[in-house]
Amino acid sequence: MTISKRVRRIAQWFLLSLGLLVLVVAVDAWLYPRLVRPGGRVVNRGQNGIWLRYTWYFGEHDSRDLGRLVERLERHGVRDAFFHVRGLSKDGRLRFRYLAQAKALTDGLHERDPKIHAIAWIYAGNEKGGGPIDLRSAGVRHTMAAEAAWLVKDAGFDGVQWDYEICPDDDQDFLKLLLETRAALPNGAYLGADVPGWYPPPLSGVGWSEDYYREVASRCDGMAVMAYDSGMPIPRSYVWWVSQQTIRITKAAAEGNPMCRVLIGVPTYKNSTLSHIASVENLRLALIGVRDGLAGGADLSAWQGVSIFADYTTDDRDWLTFDELWPKGERHR
Repeated sequence: MTISKRVRRIAQWFLLSLGLLVLVVAVDAWLYPRLVRPGGRVVNRGQNGIWLRYTWYFGEHDSRDLGRLVERLERHGVRDAFFHVRGLSKDGRLRFRYLAQAKALTDGLHERDPKIHAIAWIYAGNEKGGGPIDLRSAGVRHTMAAEAAWLVKDAGFDGVQWDYEICPDDDQDFLKLLLETRAALPNGAYLGADVPGWYPPPLSGVGWSEDYYREVASRCDGMAVMAYDSGMPIPRSYVWWVSQQTIRITKAAAEGNPMCRVLIGVPTYKNSTLSHIASVENLRLALIGVRDGLAGGADLSAWQGVSIFADYTTDDRDWLTFDELWPKGERHR
């Protein structure tokens, strides 16, 4: 056999193998969501979370809306309600300070059910996240901490959740912000952080290391893992990835701070983007991944629950899926 024929033969085998691999992956991506059945473990303590739109903080809902919201949260075991208060100016100040509307929201929520926590969800975007915030500035961090304190002391929120994006692994300035926010908040106020996911090698640089989760946990009360926009291309890989968040981040949190609790954020939004394929990342598959992780070595001492992203993209069918796959109580399946 001549060299040219040998090269052609190798090329043909390579293309055939590649084609078969693509076919297998495509078939698996189609079959897996249809055939997979939820197993693992359910640990639903009625302490779940949900992210809610800024319209609540802006006062665009009346008392009837609030009553319906409270009933929905109670029915589905949601304790932590993260109300978006929008973003910050370059100097670290809230772009929107709606005291009367915030007080009406927090007072009304506490009157209807004091067990539900009203938490101010603050987006703090840096240059990489399309925002103006530079945490290297001590003055900016000081102002941000003061604004967080205003939301609790004056606006009536039970605490704050920093959504700092895009936060690289081992960002020391974010750790400073957490410490400075804690010092500014009144005793007993909740301090939480939205955190990106963990990724395996060679993608480790995309997310955080377990060491950094420990550092963040040591400085706050709760971490809500954004287990969506993962870029995972097929359903099976996404379910595995969510299970790893549940295992690895609960372990890291327990090691970093025995008082820190972990929420795994699960998506209900339906639009597809480069980082979110709706047929891959959805509520059903995310909950299956959580359950697998809870049965696969998660540290339950740090476990709080799941958090829905977001209230405004969750329809009746999603709530049925939530109740079916995430029933209250603890059980193995």
